[in-house]
Amino acid sequence: MGTHRSLLARVGLLGVLAVVMATAAPPLDAKTDIKVTYDKQQSFKAFRTWTWHPEGPGDVKLAVSSEDDPKRVAARVDPVIVPSVEREMTARGFARALERSDLYVHYYVLATVNFSAQQAGQFLPPVPEWGIPPFTPHTTALEIYPTGTLIIDVMTAPGREIVWRGAAERRIDLERPDSERRQVLERAVHDLIAKLPRK
Repeated sequence: MGTHRSLLARVGLLGVLAVVMATAAPPLDAKTDIKVTYDKQQSFKAFRTWTWHPEGPGDVKLAVSSEDDPKRVAARVDPVIVPSVEREMTARGFARALERSDLYVHYYVLATVNFSAQQAGQFLPPVPEWGIPPFTPHTTALEIYPTGTLIIDVMTAPGREIVWRGAAERRIDLERPDSERRQVLERAVHDLIAKLPRK
């Protein structure tokens, strides 16, 4: 009888662990993670105009493989990000200036490699009370995947301190078509600039 109860307890524990591990793993269609930081002492009420940074609208930085080609990626993302930022800044109430401006905008696209790992026993309590013998933790699952981040910086003048920064991070799904990636970028720009302080 005791052996039967012990077996049921172990089976039940394995079922719970399976559910926890499944929910702990990052979903394939994870949402874009939006983060914004800005100078709380800076008043944005007087800012009415904006323009791109004199050194250019943006830069692409890649750290995925030895065959990375930032120029090739920039040629694909620049035609999406630039008009999206211009459209969203106008919708936010900022007028585009040709030369001197209240605000200057610059973006970065960063691509790197991230990973998700799980170890046997990582979800068990510090002192097992389920009759499971001690074992050495070891990696049971390892997933490596590319991650992309879009950063938009806003400053009061070229070379001056950044007064607002928004970052949109998302797992890159290499299987998705370009049309969906375009929608993801446009949505990221919209969600970021929507958080830019206004009057």
